[in-house]
Amino acid sequence: MQLSAVFLARVLFFVEAVDLNPRGTAYYPAIARALVEQYGFQKFPQKVEEFDQSKGITFEAGRVADVTIDRVVIYDTGLQLDTTRDTQTSERILNDALVWASQKLGLAYKPEMVKRKAYVSQFSFYSDAPLLQTNPLLNTLSGKVSKAVSDSIKNPISFQPTAILIGHDPENQRFSVSAFSIERRVQTPFSEKKYFSAAPVQSNLHFGLVEEYEEYILAQKA
Repeated sequence: MQLSAVFLARVLFFVEAVDLNPRGTAYYPAIARALVEQYGFQKFPQKVEEFDQSKGITFEAGRVADVTIDRVVIYDTGLQLDTTRDTQTSERILNDALVWASQKLGLAYKPEMVKRKAYVSQFSFYSDAPLLQTNPLLNTLSGKVSKAVSDSIKNPISFQPTAILIGHDPENQRFSVSAFSIERRVQTPFSEKKYFSAAPVQSNLHFGLVEEYEEYILAQKA
Protein backbone atom coordinates (compact mmCIF):
# COMPACT_ATOMS: atom_id res chain seq x y z
CA MET A 1 0.00 0.00 0.00
CA GLN A 2 1.31 3.42 -0.98
CA LEU A 3 -0.41 6.35 0.73
CA SER A 4 -1.65 9.00 -1.67
CA ALA A 5 -3.34 11.58 0.57
CA VAL A 6 -5.11 11.96 3.91
CA PHE A 7 -8.51 13.57 3.40
CA LEU A 8 -9.80 13.64 6.96
CA ALA A 9 -8.54 12.88 10.45
CA ARG A 10 -11.42 13.73 12.79
CA VAL A 11 -11.74 13.30 16.52
CA LEU A 12 -14.88 13.90 18.59
CA PHE A 13 -14.93 14.31 22.36
CA PHE A 14 -18.32 13.59 23.89
CA VAL A 15 -18.67 16.04 26.77
CA GLU A 16 -21.56 18.41 27.47
CA ALA A 17 -20.71 22.04 26.81
CA VAL A 18 -22.45 23.08 30.04
CA ASP A 19 -20.02 20.89 32.01
CA LEU A 20 -17.15 22.90 30.55
CA ASN A 21 -18.81 26.12 31.67
CA PRO A 22 -20.78 25.06 34.78
CA ARG A 23 -21.29 28.54 36.27
CA GLY A 24 -21.59 30.41 33.01
CA THR A 25 -18.45 32.42 33.66
CA ALA A 26 -16.97 31.84 30.19
CA TYR A 27 -18.38 34.22 27.55
CA TYR A 28 -18.63 32.70 24.06
CA PRO A 29 -17.74 35.84 22.04
CA ALA A 30 -14.65 36.27 24.24
CA ILE A 31 -13.79 32.58 23.76
CA ALA A 32 -14.18 33.00 20.00
CA ARG A 33 -11.84 36.00 19.92
CA ALA A 34 -9.26 34.16 22.01
CA LEU A 35 -9.42 31.06 19.78
CA VAL A 36 -8.97 33.19 16.67
CA GLU A 37 -5.97 34.92 18.23
CA GLN A 38 -4.43 31.66 19.46
CA TYR A 39 -4.99 29.53 16.34
CA GLY A 40 -5.44 32.07 13.56
CA PHE A 41 -8.81 30.81 12.33
CA GLN A 42 -9.82 32.49 9.08
CA LYS A 43 -13.53 31.69 9.43
CA PHE A 44 -15.26 32.02 12.79
CA PRO A 45 -18.62 33.04 14.34
CA GLN A 46 -19.24 36.78 14.42
CA LYS A 47 -23.02 37.12 14.71
CA VAL A 48 -25.20 36.17 17.69
CA GLU A 49 -27.09 33.55 15.68
CA GLU A 50 -23.81 31.81 14.82
CA PHE A 51 -23.25 30.94 18.49
CA ASP A 52 -25.85 28.15 18.38
CA GLN A 53 -24.47 24.97 19.96
CA SER A 54 -27.41 22.89 18.75
CA LYS A 55 -26.27 23.54 15.15
CA GLY A 56 -22.59 23.71 16.01
CA ILE A 57 -20.33 26.72 16.54
CA THR A 58 -17.77 26.43 13.76
CA PHE A 59 -14.18 27.66 13.34
CA GLU A 60 -12.26 26.91 10.14
CA ALA A 61 -8.76 27.20 8.65
CA GLY A 62 -6.57 27.57 11.72
CA ARG A 63 -3.05 26.44 12.48
CA VAL A 64 -0.87 25.21 15.34
CA ALA A 65 2.86 24.66 14.74
CA ASP A 66 3.07 22.89 11.37
CA VAL A 67 -0.48 21.44 11.42
CA THR A 68 -3.46 23.03 9.71
CA ILE A 69 -6.70 22.77 11.68
CA ASP A 70 -9.38 22.41 9.03
CA ARG A 71 -12.34 22.72 11.36
CA VAL A 72 -13.38 22.90 14.99
CA VAL A 73 -17.06 22.56 15.92
CA ILE A 74 -18.54 23.07 19.38
CA TYR A 75 -21.83 21.20 19.93
CA ASP A 76 -24.17 20.87 22.93
CA THR A 77 -22.88 17.37 23.57
CA GLY A 78 -19.37 17.37 22.22
CA LEU A 79 -16.42 18.87 20.39
CA GLN A 80 -15.06 18.04 16.94
CA LEU A 81 -11.65 18.78 15.45
CA ASP A 82 -10.52 17.95 11.90
CA THR A 83 -7.05 17.89 10.38
CA THR A 84 -5.51 16.08 7.42
CA ARG A 85 -2.55 14.78 9.45
CA ASP A 86 -3.81 11.84 11.54
CA THR A 87 -6.33 11.30 14.32
CA GLN A 88 -3.63 11.08 16.99
CA THR A 89 -2.51 14.60 16.08
CA SER A 90 -6.11 15.84 15.98
CA GLU A 91 -6.78 14.38 19.41
CA ARG A 92 -3.64 15.90 20.89
CA ILE A 93 -4.47 19.35 19.49
CA LEU A 94 -8.04 19.21 20.83
CA ASN A 95 -6.91 18.12 24.28
CA ASP A 96 -4.19 20.80 24.35
CA ALA A 97 -6.72 23.43 23.27
CA LEU A 98 -9.07 22.48 26.10
CA VAL A 99 -6.23 22.56 28.64
CA TRP A 100 -5.22 25.99 27.33
CA ALA A 101 -8.84 27.22 27.50
CA SER A 102 -9.20 25.99 31.07
CA GLN A 103 -6.06 27.92 32.07
CA LYS A 104 -6.70 31.10 30.09
CA LEU A 105 -10.46 31.34 29.58
CA GLY A 106 -11.94 29.84 32.73
CA LEU A 107 -13.32 26.60 31.29
CA ALA A 108 -13.63 23.68 33.71
CA TYR A 109 -11.88 20.97 31.72
CA LYS A 110 -10.15 17.81 32.85
CA PRO A 111 -9.28 14.96 30.45
CA GLU A 112 -11.25 12.45 32.53
CA MET A 113 -14.44 14.38 31.73
CA VAL A 114 -14.37 12.86 28.24
CA LYS A 115 -15.98 9.46 28.70
CA ARG A 116 -16.37 8.62 25.00
CA LYS A 117 -14.46 9.49 21.84
CA ALA A 118 -15.14 8.85 18.17
CA TYR A 119 -12.95 9.02 15.09
CA VAL A 120 -13.29 9.35 11.33
CA SER A 121 -10.29 8.53 9.13
CA GLN A 122 -10.24 8.91 5.34
CA PHE A 123 -7.34 8.49 2.94
CA SER A 124 -6.52 7.46 -0.63
CA PHE A 125 -3.81 5.01 -1.61
CA TYR A 126 -2.37 2.90 -4.40
CA SER A 127 -2.25 -0.89 -4.34
CA ASP A 128 -1.25 -3.60 -6.81
CA ALA A 129 -3.49 -6.10 -5.01
CA PRO A 130 -6.91 -6.89 -6.54
CA LEU A 131 -8.59 -5.63 -3.39
CA LEU A 132 -12.17 -5.77 -4.65
CA GLN A 133 -12.07 -8.99 -6.69
CA THR A 134 -12.59 -11.30 -3.75
CA ASN A 135 -15.46 -13.48 -4.94
CA PRO A 136 -15.56 -15.38 -8.27
CA LEU A 137 -19.35 -15.00 -8.33
CA LEU A 138 -18.98 -11.21 -8.35
CA ASN A 139 -16.61 -11.47 -11.30
CA THR A 140 -19.16 -13.60 -13.16
CA LEU A 141 -21.93 -11.14 -12.31
CA SER A 142 -19.74 -8.24 -13.45
CA GLY A 143 -19.17 -9.95 -16.79
CA LYS A 144 -22.89 -10.48 -17.36
CA VAL A 145 -23.70 -6.87 -16.47
CA SER A 146 -20.90 -5.65 -18.75
CA LYS A 147 -22.24 -7.66 -21.68
CA ALA A 148 -25.85 -6.62 -21.16
CA VAL A 149 -25.03 -2.92 -20.93
CA SER A 150 -22.54 -3.08 -23.82
CA ASP A 151 -25.18 -4.74 -26.03
CA SER A 152 -27.75 -2.14 -25.00
CA ILE A 153 -25.69 0.98 -25.65
CA LYS A 154 -23.79 -0.52 -28.61
CA ASN A 155 -20.48 0.36 -27.02
CA PRO A 156 -18.09 -1.82 -24.98
CA ILE A 157 -18.14 -1.07 -21.26
CA SER A 158 -16.56 -2.97 -18.38
CA PHE A 159 -18.14 -3.33 -14.95
CA GLN A 160 -16.12 -4.47 -11.93
CA PRO A 161 -16.70 -4.52 -8.15
CA THR A 162 -15.95 -1.00 -6.92
CA ALA A 163 -16.45 -1.03 -3.15
CA ILE A 164 -16.45 -3.00 0.08
CA LEU A 165 -18.62 -1.52 2.84
CA ILE A 166 -18.82 -2.75 6.44
CA GLY A 167 -21.43 -0.91 8.50
CA HIS A 168 -23.07 -1.25 11.90
CA ASP A 169 -26.60 -2.33 12.74
CA PRO A 170 -28.43 0.90 13.72
CA GLU A 171 -31.02 -0.92 15.85
CA ASN A 172 -29.22 -0.51 19.18
CA GLN A 173 -27.05 2.49 18.32
CA ARG A 174 -28.09 5.93 19.57
CA PHE A 175 -25.89 7.86 17.16
CA SER A 176 -24.63 7.19 13.67
CA VAL A 177 -21.16 5.72 13.15
CA SER A 178 -19.58 5.84 9.70
CA ALA A 179 -18.90 2.62 7.79
CA PHE A 180 -15.56 1.02 7.04
CA SER A 181 -14.99 1.10 3.30
CA ILE A 182 -12.46 0.33 0.61
CA GLU A 183 -13.47 1.54 -2.82
CA ARG A 184 -12.17 2.71 -6.13
CA ARG A 185 -11.15 6.37 -6.13
CA VAL A 186 -13.92 8.26 -7.90
CA GLN A 187 -13.26 9.63 -11.37
CA THR A 188 -10.05 7.61 -11.59
CA PRO A 189 -9.40 4.89 -14.21
CA PHE A 190 -9.23 1.40 -12.72
CA SER A 191 -5.84 0.97 -14.40
CA GLU A 192 -4.33 3.50 -11.98
CA LYS A 193 -5.01 1.10 -9.08
CA LYS A 194 -6.03 3.97 -6.84
CA TYR A 195 -8.39 3.47 -3.90
CA PHE A 196 -10.16 5.40 -1.16
CA SER A 197 -10.83 4.12 2.34
CA ALA A 198 -12.84 5.45 5.28
CA ALA A 199 -13.14 4.08 8.80
CA PRO A 200 -14.54 5.08 12.22
CA VAL A 201 -11.22 4.33 13.93
CA GLN A 202 -7.89 6.01 14.66
CA SER A 203 -5.59 6.63 11.70
CA ASN A 204 -2.83 4.20 12.73
CA LEU A 205 -5.35 1.37 13.18
CA HIS A 206 -7.05 2.30 9.89
CA PHE A 207 -3.76 2.13 7.98
CA GLY A 208 -2.97 -1.18 9.66
CA LEU A 209 -6.34 -2.74 8.79
CA VAL A 210 -6.04 -1.82 5.12
CA GLU A 211 -2.46 -3.11 4.96
CA GLU A 212 -3.49 -6.36 6.68
CA TYR A 213 -6.32 -6.83 4.19
CA GLU A 214 -3.98 -6.09 1.27
CA GLU A 215 -1.47 -8.67 2.53
CA TYR A 216 -4.22 -11.27 2.83
CA ILE A 217 -5.42 -10.66 -0.74
CA LEU A 218 -1.85 -10.90 -2.08
CA ALA A 219 -1.28 -14.13 -0.16
CA GLN A 220 -4.50 -15.63 -1.56
CA LYS A 221 -3.50 -14.60 -5.07
CA ALA A 222 -0.08 -16.22 -4.64
